Amino acid sequence: MKRLMVVGLVLVVFVGCRGKGKAPVGGTPSISDSFELAFTEFRNSMSAQDYLKAVLSLRSSLAMFWAKSPLILHNTRFVKGADNSYGIYDPKEGSDFADGEPVYLYIEPVGYTLNKSAEGFYEFAFKADFQLMDDAGKALGGQNDFANLSFQSWNFNTEVALTFTYTFSGLAKGKYKIVTTVKDAYSDKKTTIENWFNIL
Repeated sequence: MKRLMVVGLVLVVFVGCRGKGKAPVGGTPSISDSFELAFTEFRNSMSAQDYLKAVLSLRSSLAMFWAKSPLILHNTRFVKGADNSYGIYDPKEGSDFADGEPVYLYIEPVGYTLNKSAEGFYEFAFKADFQLMDDAGKALGGQNDFANLSFQSWNFNTEVALTFTYTFSGLAKGKYKIVTTVKDAYSDKKTTIENWFNIL
C-alpha cells in the first residue's frame, strides 16, 4: 500500500505584554512570595482604581507562571482549515476524514520559554515531531523536526496558536492516531499529544 504524507504548519501570534513586580528588599524572593507580592499589588491597584497598574501586576504573575509551568498543549482540536488565529477558528465536527483530505490540528501552547534579547526582543521557538500509527499501534511513518520555528516580539506573547496540517493519502479505511511532540527550543520542555481520526 502506497502512503504519501504531506505536512504543513501555520503559526499565528497574538501579542500580550508583561509588567514587573517589585522584589522585597534583602534578596531574591521565593516564587510564592513573588506571586503574593503581585497579587497584593493587584488588590491595592484595584482599590485605588489604577486599572493599568492592576493589569500589569496580573501580567507579571502570568510571566512568573509561564517560567514555572511545564509545556502544555491546550485546546487541541480538529478544525476546518489552516487559516486560524488564537481563539479564532472553525471547529470540525467529529474526527472522520476521506483519504487524502487535509487534517487540520489546532493547538494553543502554554508555558513555553520566552528569552529577552540584548536588543529588547522576546524570543521564543518551537520544534515538532510527528508519527502516524494505526489502530494496532504500528508506526506507519513520521518525521522528526518537521517544524522548526523561531520568533521575535517586542511583547511577552502568551497567546499563540499553532495549526498543523497533515495530508495522508493511500490509507485504508480505519482508525489512525497522529502522535505530535512539540518541543520548546529554549529549554528542555516538551510534551506529546495523541489525536485519533478515522479514514472513511
